[in-house]
Amino acid sequence: MKITQVEAIPLFAAFADALKVVPPELSQPAFSMRNNPLLGQGAIIVRISTDAGLVGIGEAMGRPGPRGTAAHINEVLAPMLLGADPRHHLALWTAMNETMRFAPMGISGVDMALWDLRGQIYGDSLPNLLGGAMRDTVGCYASPIPYMATPEATAEKAREFLQQGFQAVKLKIGRGLGVDIEHVEAARSAIGSDIKLLVDANGAYTAAESIALAQDLVKLDVFWLEEPVHPEYADDLARIRRRVDLPLASGEWLGSWVQFRDLLKAEAVDVIMPNITRCGGITGMMKIADLAALENVTVAPHGVGAGIGIIAAIAACAVMPNFLIYEYNQLFNPLRHSVMREPIPFEQGVLKPNEREGLGLSLNEKIIERYRID
Repeated sequence: MKITQVEAIPLFAAFADALKVVPPELSQPAFSMRNNPLLGQGAIIVRISTDAGLVGIGEAMGRPGPRGTAAHINEVLAPMLLGADPRHHLALWTAMNETMRFAPMGISGVDMALWDLRGQIYGDSLPNLLGGAMRDTVGCYASPIPYMATPEATAEKAREFLQQGFQAVKLKIGRGLGVDIEHVEAARSAIGSDIKLLVDANGAYTAAESIALAQDLVKLDVFWLEEPVHPEYADDLARIRRRVDLPLASGEWLGSWVQFRDLLKAEAVDVIMPNITRCGGITGMMKIADLAALENVTVAPHGVGAGIGIIAAIAACAVMPNFLIYEYNQLFNPLRHSVMREPIPFEQGVLKPNEREGLGLSLNEKIIERYRID
């Protein structure tokens, strides 16, 4: 069996096309977007065709710009893959990493499509192909409660997530220690003591500020503090971790498994957060999870993206021994459910891996054509 075609399709759904008025908490939901407002949601859809008539699909991260990653796939990775056997996913993943260390997002989409093909070839589900599911359901949290104007609005958003069945929610912080605590207190009061409350600063603070903040967050029974400092400042994360009695999480912005290795060696985190559309796909995520297991660190994958990446991440989470919780992003995204015909299996606060061959998905071609920007 040979690969005959590789196609990467960049998609972008502008908020202004879907909403009459774009609220500020949507365009600037977090500290990391203060200078680069979020104008919409993007994704790259990858299709790999074979001479046996099988077609695998995958998804690569659409941030910061889907056209660039799509070009990397179409112009650099595709020529490497044409004529290769799609069953040789590990050999192809290794070759792609050697050639394109600077673009793991493109590799992610290709790897995901190869795993989808693998499932179709062998007639089995991804959890089975990955070694067998350790759990029937995947626990998740709603993300995010963005930068709402008032603590009362934050509390109302938290209650909305509870009404949808979530048993854990994440709040964006990073607007100053005093403001942050007001909003954390509001969210905690709204959801009660039995619901997990996670907070994410997106690198807003210095190490000293993070330590002071964490001491107050402990009193509010916060589940973890995510990215209190810039995600590449592993030494600062390690210093904070030694000073506070609160789990630290980071990793959503990291791409290669080597970057995760360095983060783990620095003893900087209690929880790592790879995104399957950015970290090298399914193969990359499982390698990262293995590295974390050696350091007794848990994995809570970052969940921003369209539905294809979510389905792939659910399968990986069902298998990995050191899985903690999955981020089921709820920020407005016209691509999340529409790019595929099958629903995301969410019920009573958990996600469920499907038992179909491969990813078990089919693309909604009308939606693909509507949002493609190439």
